[in-house]
Amino acid sequence: MNQTKRKIELLAPGGDIDSIKAAIVAGADAVYCGLYTFNARNRATNICFDDLSGVLSLAHSYDCKIYLTINIILIESEFRALLRLLNRLVNTTLDGVIVQDLGLFYILSKYFKTLKIHASTQLTTHNEGQIKFLSQLAASQINLSRELNIKEISALTEVGHKNDTLIEVFVQGSHCISFSGICYISSVLDGKSGNRGRCSQPCRDQYLTTPEGKNFPLNLKDNSAYQQLRELHDTGVDSIKIEGRVKKFHYVYTVVNFWREQLDGFYNEDKINKDNSVLYKVFNRDFSSSFLRGTIDKGMYIDNSRDNSATHYSTNIPGNAEKSMKTLKKEIYDSRTEIITNVENRINELSLSVLDDTKEKIKPVILPYLARNDKVNSKPTLNVLISAKDDLTLLDQTSARFFFQLPSCFADDYQEFIDLFLNNKGLIPWFPSVLIGQDYAAAVDILQRTQPKLIVTNNTGIAYEAYKRGIDWIAGPFLNIVNSYSLLCLKEEFNAYGSFISNEVSKDQIIKIRTPDNFELYYSIYHPLLLMTSRQCLIHQVEQCEKEILDEDCIHQCERCSSITNLKNVSQLIEKSRGNYHELYSDINFLNPDIVTDLPDMFTGFFIDLREIKTDTRVEIDKIGVIEVFENFLNGKSEAKVELSKRIHPSTNAQYQKGI
Repeated sequence: MNQTKRKIELLAPGGDIDSIKAAIVAGADAVYCGLYTFNARNRATNICFDDLSGVLSLAHSYDCKIYLTINIILIESEFRALLRLLNRLVNTTLDGVIVQDLGLFYILSKYFKTLKIHASTQLTTHNEGQIKFLSQLAASQINLSRELNIKEISALTEVGHKNDTLIEVFVQGSHCISFSGICYISSVLDGKSGNRGRCSQPCRDQYLTTPEGKNFPLNLKDNSAYQQLRELHDTGVDSIKIEGRVKKFHYVYTVVNFWREQLDGFYNEDKINKDNSVLYKVFNRDFSSSFLRGTIDKGMYIDNSRDNSATHYSTNIPGNAEKSMKTLKKEIYDSRTEIITNVENRINELSLSVLDDTKEKIKPVILPYLARNDKVNSKPTLNVLISAKDDLTLLDQTSARFFFQLPSCFADDYQEFIDLFLNNKGLIPWFPSVLIGQDYAAAVDILQRTQPKLIVTNNTGIAYEAYKRGIDWIAGPFLNIVNSYSLLCLKEEFNAYGSFISNEVSKDQIIKIRTPDNFELYYSIYHPLLLMTSRQCLIHQVEQCEKEILDEDCIHQCERCSSITNLKNVSQLIEKSRGNYHELYSDINFLNPDIVTDLPDMFTGFFIDLREIKTDTRVEIDKIGVIEVFENFLNGKSEAKVELSKRIHPSTNAQYQKGI
């Protein structure tokens, strides 16, 4: 007799009422769905609040939970409407809300304690410090980053359970090539922020043919971890998530039903079904589970952003090679029509009639008034980011404050960075967004052994460690801070010293933000525009590389730059530096001196990035000259603004003009 296995939650997408019904009848244990506002899939149909009670009644009658996605970053003007929504949700039988914004975490954990909080994949959770950070904000379930392998998931699941949080892992559906939450390609190129649920998916676009002969160089196959179910079970994960809120109900039913049968076969007969042919009957880009297996290779890419079904059946099913693509597409269409008809018959039997709700009503919450910002009394400081030791000579030539960018990945010996900060006491460590496994441990060790007075971090795991050690810390620009409640969260929960405001927001959105007392506010006025950070190799599809698999040597040793150009003739630059993941940058830099005069007395400091990232923006003076011009501008010399536009060009501040 098989030993009873621990049950794993099967979490399914519900983009509209029909998809929610399809997920329920297919055997989902939980469904995540969004309302028309405040969720990260604006392209989904979504549901209205009036439908929610019926959805909850139907789902609960099938022992299925409903989680509501409120997983975008929230601007200041939205909190009144958000509060009205939360005061209604708290009086429903909703099973949880999925959250990205730290301000919403703060409000939920402080004022709406009966609502369970789930941390969205948009929070890019990949190290133990981040889990502790989110646990302190009352997260009951955390969706890990999609790029992690089995060993990494296992380690983080153990940390999660020790901190009373459940762990959720993505197992099926569309794969983003960038770490979620720190992808800005749609925001920069199209003015549609992925952090607001408006991603236009430029990573799926066709580009001019690369030297490697590829037309879709950023397009990944879909994730499908059906063969890794046993390993996932052994990690201790609590929930496995299927992506697909923009997919139709027949897709949802097919995929959820497949996973339900896979789980039941594993529970009851200890079997793993290796036949995934049914998954090819609905939309797919072919499948890979390379991130999960820890083999990040060229095979994860597919040079076609369209439905792969006909190609798969032509290539992999005996007897189909002789058929025309037109015939195969007709057969697939007929098969899908049959699936649609069968699923329609099942979901049409389900009604959204509301059962009696006997839950005791909770009185509405009224948030306390946030006072207007006090003016900053002193002149704002100039802060400069560097990443090359040769630039240390700049420290003695100016009164500007310097940050030094640490890598995302450390070789076995990272003593050089410890020595760097110990020998340059005025140099402030700048921690990156992504620090996984041993690289996170190394970053924590650097923090411990150098004991800096102040750091900047784009990773909440390092923020948590600094907070526990009593080290002053500033939230970096890639923590996506855009509202007053996020600042309160950082200050009150983690004793943050200050924070950057995200460059995605506009003047009109920034001016409404209220800064806590004794808290510093920063803004970057000049930097290369980061579009994405990827654990995958972005060079594979562009230029020849002898390696099929990205390995540790690639991360620690590779230094390559390249570019891709879309059909609008706009180039994006690929940057791979030693010790860092692959990054994609806009062709021109961000330059926004306007904010200094638009919002005087709001910011404690302004920031410029002088790292060696080669874009098409031309800088016609050396680095100390750049610093001097910015210092002159901050000192009120109006001619310095003109000089900036002459010396640094072309540039853009489109995000500041449009906002999110």
